[in-house]
This record gives sequence, C-alpha cells and structure tokens, in this order.
Amino acid sequence: MLDDDISTAAALRLLSTSDAAFPDAHRLDRRRFLQLVGMGLGAGMVAGPGSSLLDSVLSGGPGTAWAAGPIGPDDGILVVIGMNGGNDGLNTVVPIADGHYYDHHGSLAVPAAQTLPINAATGLNPALTVLKEFWDLDQLAIVEGIGYPNPDLSHFNSMAKWMSAKPTGIPDSGWVGRWLDGHLAGNKDLYAAVEVGHTLPLHMVGEASRATAVPASRPSFGAGTRESELREYQTIRKMNAAAVGAWEREIGQAFVDQLDIAKTIGPKIPETLPESELVAKLEVVARLINANLGFRVLSAAWGDFDSHAGQPDMHPVRMAELNAAIRRFFEVLAPTWASRVTVMTYSEFGRTSHGNDGFGTDHGTAAPHFVFGRQVKGGMYGQRPTIAGLQRWDRMEHHVDFRDYYGSLIDGWLGGGSHEVLGRTIEDLGLFSRPPGHEPEFPTEDLADFVPIEPKRLVDTRVGTGAPKRKMGPGSTMVVKTAGVAGLPTTGIRAVVVNVTAVETGADTYLTVFRRGVARPLAANLNPTPERVMGNLVVTAVNAQGEFNVYNNAGSTHCVVDIAGYYSTSPASRLTPLVPSRLLDTRDGTGAPKRRVRGGRTIDVVVAGRGGVPATGIDAVVLNVTSVAPSGPGYVTVHASGDKRPGVASLNYVPGYTIPNLVMAKVGGNGKVSLFVSDGGVDLVADVVGCYTSEGSRHVPVTPARILDTREGNGAPQARLGRHSSISLRVAGRGGVPATATAVVLNVTAVAATMAGYVTVYPDGVKRPLAANLNVDAGDTVPNLVVAKIGSNGNVRLYNREGTVDLVADVNGYFI
Repeated sequence: MLDDDISTAAALRLLSTSDAAFPDAHRLDRRRFLQLVGMGLGAGMVAGPGSSLLDSVLSGGPGTAWAAGPIGPDDGILVVIGMNGGNDGLNTVVPIADGHYYDHHGSLAVPAAQTLPINAATGLNPALTVLKEFWDLDQLAIVEGIGYPNPDLSHFNSMAKWMSAKPTGIPDSGWVGRWLDGHLAGNKDLYAAVEVGHTLPLHMVGEASRATAVPASRPSFGAGTRESELREYQTIRKMNAAAVGAWEREIGQAFVDQLDIAKTIGPKIPETLPESELVAKLEVVARLINANLGFRVLSAAWGDFDSHAGQPDMHPVRMAELNAAIRRFFEVLAPTWASRVTVMTYSEFGRTSHGNDGFGTDHGTAAPHFVFGRQVKGGMYGQRPTIAGLQRWDRMEHHVDFRDYYGSLIDGWLGGGSHEVLGRTIEDLGLFSRPPGHEPEFPTEDLADFVPIEPKRLVDTRVGTGAPKRKMGPGSTMVVKTAGVAGLPTTGIRAVVVNVTAVETGADTYLTVFRRGVARPLAANLNPTPERVMGNLVVTAVNAQGEFNVYNNAGSTHCVVDIAGYYSTSPASRLTPLVPSRLLDTRDGTGAPKRRVRGGRTIDVVVAGRGGVPATGIDAVVLNVTSVAPSGPGYVTVHASGDKRPGVASLNYVPGYTIPNLVMAKVGGNGKVSLFVSDGGVDLVADVVGCYTSEGSRHVPVTPARILDTREGNGAPQARLGRHSSISLRVAGRGGVPATATAVVLNVTAVAATMAGYVTVYPDGVKRPLAANLNVDAGDTVPNLVVAKIGSNGNVRLYNREGTVDLVADVNGYFI
C-alpha cells in the first residue's frame, strides 16, 4: 500500500512560482523586467539614487533599492538546504543500538559497523563524512524528532506547512519571506535573500517582500566577452545616455543595470559548475556569499527523497550528494565568512520505521535535521522518537515543533523576530555557542613554541631501546614516552617532532602516529613495504604525560623513533613559513660543489640569508631534504654546523628510489647546517620551507584529520591529478585549522603514481616555486610531512609533475 498523494515534483510546482508571476504581475517592476530581458543572477551593484526603476513609473512606488552588500560585521548568514520528497531520518541519523530499528527497517537498515559513530547509540550515515568532521569539532547540532501537530502525509500539504511554518490554515507566505518583511521594514532589496533554482518556493515569499530566484549558472545577457557582444552592450549604454522621456530613461536604465550586474557577478561564477545539482547550487551559494552582496538567507533544494520503492539504490546516492555539496560549499567559501555562516536542513516529513514490500519506506512524520557551522553548539537536541511498538502504518511522534526549530535559528542567528514571523513564543533550543562574527577565545594553553634539539633516539625495537625487543605485530600499538626522556622537560610539552622509521617490514602496511588517550584517527603517517626502509617526519600531539601512540596496521615491522625537537608552553622559537625555495642541489652546484656526496663525507650548506631566511637570529630551519640516485643503501644526518654529529638518521636511502624527508634542524652559529652521508654516493637536494626565530607563529597540534583524498572526492574532485596539473586545497576552516592560521602541517601521500615525478605544495596564489615536497616512482604509494604556508585565500596548492596520481592529505597541526 502506498500513500495516496501527488508526486514530490507536482507538489513543488504548486508551492513555487516564477519570480515574475506574482499577483501584481501586471506591474512591470524592475525585477520582472530584468528577468524578461535575460537577468540570470542577482548581483551587487548600486545603480544610483532614486529613479532607475520601472516600478517607480508604473506603480507609483519608490525606486527599488539596489542595496547590495556589504552586510554588517555581526550579521549572520543562513544557508537553507531542502531535501524534497521526505528524507528517511532513521537511515540518516542511525539508531545503532535500537534493535527495533533493525527489525522494522529490515534489509533497508544501515549496519551499525558501517555508520560513522558519534556515541554509543547513534551513528551518521556512512556517506556523511563532512558532517562527522563538524561533529568532531563540536560544530554539528543534530535536532531529533522535529515535526508538527496533527501531521499530514501529503507532499503538498506537508510541504506547505513546513514552508509556511503554519501547521494549520491556508498558507499565503513563507517563514523566510515573513522574516524578510521585518528585516526590510517595507524597503525593497533584491539582495537580502536568494533561492538558487529556477523558481521561488513558498518559504522565500513574504507578505510584502520576497527573495530573488537565481539559477545555478553564470548570468547570460551582459556577461559576454565577444567583440560583438561588447559592441551591443556599448550601444545600449549610449542609448540610455541619450534618453529623453521618463519611459526611455527607466527602460534604458534597467538595461544598463542588467549590464552592470552581469559584469559584476560574471567573474564570480565559473562557466563550468559540477554536474551534481546540489553541488552546483551550493557552489553558487558560496560564491554569492563571498561576493558580499548582502544576502542574509540563501536557499537551495534538491531531491527526490520519496523512496517508496528501491530505497537502497536511492537514499545512499542522496546522502553522497549532500556530503559532496557541503564539502564543495566549504571549499569555495572564503575563510573570512566561516564564523558568519550557519547551514540548516529541512524536509517535509520523515519515513515510516517499517519498510514496505517494494524495498522502500512510506511517508512518515518526525525526523532529525542538521544545523552546523563554526558558531553552532554541537550536540544532540530534542528527543529521538520511540519506535518500539509501532505497527506497519504507525508513525513516530514528534518532540520538537518545527516552529521552535525555525525560531531558534531566527533568534539565535538572524538577529531575532521569531514571534512576529511565527506568531507564537518559541522554546529556544540554544543551538549557538557564539553570535555571528565572534571568534572563539583562542585556547592559549595549546599554543606552543619550538625547542630544537640535537636528534636523539627514543625507540628502536631491533635492540629494545624504549620498547620491547621485538617487531610490532599487525593491529598493534606501541606507546612512546617523551616527557623527562632524552633531556626533555617533564611538563609543558604539547607536541613533539619525531622521525619514525619502519625497518624489516614483512608486508605492505601503514603506521599511524597520534596522541595517547584519543581514538585512533583515519590517517596514515607512513606506508612501508618489504622492499625498503621507510621513514617520515611526524609532528604529533602528546598527552599530559608526554606520550603518543604508534599503530601498525598489517604484517610485522621494526620501528625506530628519533626525536628532533618539541613544542613547549615556555617561550622559545616561532615559525616563519616560507614559499619553498631551493638551497641545495649537488646535481647543478646550487649551495654546494657540483658533485655527488660520498659516504663518510659531510657538506655544509648556508641557510642564513637565503630563500627568505633572515641573515641573523635563526634558531632552526625547516628543510625538505631529498636523496637522488644513491649507489647503495645508507642514510643522511642533518645537524647544526659545528656541533657533534648525532648518531641518528634524518633520511634513509636505498638504490633505485628518490626519497625525500622533512627535517627540522638547529642552525649553527655560522648560519649553516651540516649534511652527513653514511655510505655509497648520492646527490642531495634541499628546499627550505620555514625557519624558527624569536618572532613568528606558534604551533597548535590537532588530532589528525583527512582533508584531501582524490580517490573519494574529499577536498577536490574525485579524479586523479594529471601531468603538469594542480589543485587548490582549502585548509582554513577544515580539520581544525582556523581562518587565521599562517601555515599548516600536512602529511601528504601520493597513491599509485603512474610515472616517476614529484609533488610540490605551496601557498595558493603565488607562482609555483622550483621545489619538491614529495618524490614518487611508478607504482609508488609514499608519504611525506609538509609544512606549508597558507595562501591569502586560505588554500594551499598541490602540483603534480608527471603521470597521474591520487593525493591524500591529513592535517596534523597548524601555526597561528
């Protein structure tokens, strides 16, 4: 049995309208005129005082105000995402500890092991990885059991109630529209609210005001760049300048306004947008926000979620689309808006707890929804409806009135007015930790300065140093203690810089290094294979006892850990991040004689006064050191020139491989560092990426978080990076990195490279430097730690030199 109702699409058509087709359709106002002549996108352009609008002629009203941006510094921006058709809330926020859910949903249920667990009773749909990131940052509110009294199971009726926020009566306006009525106080503004789509749904229409409808594309008329189009635009401008009568002036000015708007907005919207409907819409939403045109509410919806049949083929796709769209939105959104944007979801109803005979679910009632953003107070709100005892056609009871949900957003984020909009006093859910635009007080206890030390060995499982004398087995974790060891203090350590090396590895595996006392993250620091010794520099947070964990995934391996420095709460050295610059290349004589370095020899490299490093006052330098074409196995030790060489390795090399490793090394009093080669002959390359002095940015460790995986479309399109191609990766606002960070610590991994080549990471917006952070050979999966200066737009850029490759990046910390 299926619910007797019109389709989702039909309901939407009845509850939406062209922006021009309102009861005053005979009034040719500016907005309708611009739509008729090809206006495709609302934009920010003040056309001039007073008299450029047809409505001032035709309706006797005042000229429409082109009050485009900027919005006030404390104004919140709300992004509304609609899930048309009725989303299955139980398969979105999964009650993993409720056996009744698995009984009722049967084969439709999401197995608990596949969810993204947020507590013992709840897991997110496995596709919603971005929302899990917000949850981990305490920036996702999950409001359970939202609905309204006497629920209606019709798409049309329930959509009308949700859009109007009126559970009874005949709706004639929407909740956002009525908020606009109060916000604009009788004035006209095309740039207060926008629906990204071809029609304007009821919730964006007020009693006196309405939002602007914007398609997910670039503007058409006025945005062309061909010579013939430019001539046409210039002719229109000249005609307007020569206008005499009122009609001529108003019509001519409307055309000119269209040209100005298209010219302004055109460069902000790319010609090619993602194919996914919601991904494209949310990218346009983000770009409209970035343009600072004054929009306070931006809405977009998609579907269909009406899964009466074939839900296993429908709902996972919708969840993946939602996840991809949210991720793309925050990739495009400029970091400066992060504290002023909140996103919410809605749908006209949930689904039944019982599955039906068509491998689907039917129209339900109460369902959970999401509110997320930097200022959101993360957690569970409302109450999950009880499904125990529900029969086939029973529906779940609601516990949160949708008017309280809307009102909490109106009062908590849009500046108030819920009583006027909703006609009742709401129960505020308290969804926000801070008002819009207010940055959180920075946890100064996490800020730390760098203390470089001569490298010392903490662990060597081959000989029993710091750990039992045996290999690490599959799935095993080793605890490494640093406080009070190797001359380190017993307190005040926030993070350590360690070189972790896998030796005598029995099978392909990966090692993850993370602070003791937290759950092991989805991240890898090195990917050793049986063919070679593999090491990687790691910056990891430690607990109050100065401890961190090393986890081995598969097979068995010996592990060596050398410490090169630590981050302390006591005053010490601070980072100046740099655009990578080459200081050494023995292949061409840069920084040293043009010849290979022989085993047992040391070369000194001047770092002071080169590559952006100051000439004096340097405590340490951050170098990416690479071994090229070694004649045999061996290692390189980097240390302060003039100091005794320590008995540890900074880089291990083997024949047939080009191997890089990041090094943080003390600088000698002569402004140099020394590089010692143990065996054979090898060329050495070194690129500087930062230096430590008494002034600069302080370090903040984070639990590793994945912000890029081109295999899954995380942080970039789901596609391999081609030859001579690059991607811009949003860092600010992701993985715990704030918008004010100056540099980021990333573990970057190249996966399944097709050719020998290299990857360069550098600030987005600058010319690509002659430098490499990661060297790969055909078939390689190799990581390297990267300290990257962040571009002014909050992004870093990753460039691939040869072949194709997938890239993965995990955040380990940042500098601020």
